[in-house]
Amino acid sequence: MEKKEALLQQLSRENQKAHDHVINLMESFQVINSTLELDEVLKKIMYSALKIVETAEAGYIQMYDPLLDKLIVKTYVGFNENIKSFKVNIGESITGRVFRDGCIKLINTTDEIYNSMNNLSKENFDFITKAHQNSPNIKSILSVPVSFGTTRIGVMTFHCFDIEDGLSETDLLLLQSFASQAAIALYNAQLHTEVQKSLDEVTHLSQKLKETNALLEKRTEIHTHLTKLSVQNKGLKAIIIEMNKLMERNVVYADYLEGNYVPQHIKHVANILDDIFSLFANKIESSYVSTYDTVQIDCYIYPIRSGSVFLGCLIVEGSTPLSQLDKLIIEQGAPILSLEIMKLRSQTEIMYKKTYETYQQFLEIKNPQQAEIAAQELGIYNYNYLQIALIELDGNADLLSLENDALLLLTHLKEKLTVENSLLFSYNNKITIFSSTRDAVGEVAMTKLIDNSIKWWNERFTVVARAGISTGHYYPGQAKENHLKAEKALLHLKKQKKKGLLHYRDIGISTLFLHHPPEEINSFLRETFSVLWTNQKTKDELLHTLFTYIQNNRSMTSTAKELHIHTNTLYHRIKKIEEILKMDFNHYEDYLKVQLAVYLYKTFLVD
Repeated sequence: MEKKEALLQQLSRENQKAHDHVINLMESFQVINSTLELDEVLKKIMYSALKIVETAEAGYIQMYDPLLDKLIVKTYVGFNENIKSFKVNIGESITGRVFRDGCIKLINTTDEIYNSMNNLSKENFDFITKAHQNSPNIKSILSVPVSFGTTRIGVMTFHCFDIEDGLSETDLLLLQSFASQAAIALYNAQLHTEVQKSLDEVTHLSQKLKETNALLEKRTEIHTHLTKLSVQNKGLKAIIIEMNKLMERNVVYADYLEGNYVPQHIKHVANILDDIFSLFANKIESSYVSTYDTVQIDCYIYPIRSGSVFLGCLIVEGSTPLSQLDKLIIEQGAPILSLEIMKLRSQTEIMYKKTYETYQQFLEIKNPQQAEIAAQELGIYNYNYLQIALIELDGNADLLSLENDALLLLTHLKEKLTVENSLLFSYNNKITIFSSTRDAVGEVAMTKLIDNSIKWWNERFTVVARAGISTGHYYPGQAKENHLKAEKALLHLKKQKKKGLLHYRDIGISTLFLHHPPEEINSFLRETFSVLWTNQKTKDELLHTLFTYIQNNRSMTSTAKELHIHTNTLYHRIKKIEEILKMDFNHYEDYLKVQLAVYLYKTFLVD
């Protein structure tokens, strides 16, 4: 009887326990389905599972990440943060195989557990060990796949550290039932997350589209407004002022050629213009700069260009990033400013072209009375001394850039030279200066000013400036002769590949050879120097001796000293050179011929 009662009591307890398990499962189902937020669902599943598997001391849920092709820990209980770094490949260790095979794994001995982890990477083994440092060995483990239909989602795993056989078959069956409901909850949460993400993206895109449309409307409005000012010929200054009204920060336009800026409401800009132009003359991209003269100036620089030609800069004060509106105004205003500047340039070029044509016509007038009238029309009155300077720029830049540089140099010249009784204009990449002074003192002063301007340019720019100048007494109707002399001086500099200023009177005998083709001069040198010329490598010593001898005006003492040889040695070399050249340097014509050859070689650098 007692046995029967004991049996009934045991059955009653097991029945109550089974009932409790069912209640726990039902409550767990309600809890995990009470929200659609993925992180919350994961936490609720973890805590509900631990309530069902009462003997488990720790657990974690891994979800499959298709991008990494790994199982990633998404939530955990009973572990520290090291568990977050535990990422296993499909088929790796216990949880990797459970996910791969879709089979439940219950292991109740420590040895079997660690044997089943034999293919776990050292890195992952360290992470899982450090994640439960207070409990060094796993005594019991239960791992259950989480699947929605035929799709594997992840794995739930539980550890028991205190006793072996801590996790039972009953736990396995209960967790298996729970896992199927957990999979539905996870799937719904994932679906909700994806829908919410898509909705957020659509909302974000919609907002971005609204903002973009608003910007497009604003861009069109600004462009139309500024273009209208240009079409109405309101001028450059009006466009800049209007940009200032539209912008949140002050902006000025700094003109590269004129060296000034409008409007003049940003302090100290004038002090840094040269530095800004130097930095941005060859740049396309805008940038922030910080310069220091008497005070530090922080600003945003936007270079204005027309193709390869640098026109100037927009300067915005401050170092903080521009607002979207300010960027928009600058981007829309810059092309209109460029067009406006080029309109002014075109007018200037037309004026200079007409001046050039009038000047060329004036040069052809031989009649003194007509020449005097034509000169006065050009602003030149008949004073005693005439000056004509021709300045040319030469470099690797294209023709448009050279013309732009010529206009810049012309602006500098106009600042330095008096415009009274002077004509200055630019045509292509050349500058013409035509001036008349009362006396030789004025002539010298004008020449010095031009020379200083050429030096100023060559010290600052890679494009080379060279000038030929002709001065002297002027008689009406003879301007062309003076112009041609300036051209010859310029040509002489070009042939010598030199820069700077050269006066016609300093050319000397070279004027006779300026228009000789290089081939003719080469031919003369080959004929004169004979074998010394054609075999320079083997006869270099003799050729060098000859050049030194001629340049020292046949002085044996001076030549020997310069060559660091004895006079007798020099004597024998000269005799050998005479034999090779079949010349006698004591004979007037022979000496003149070789003297001229040395001069041409040194002057024209013919190879």
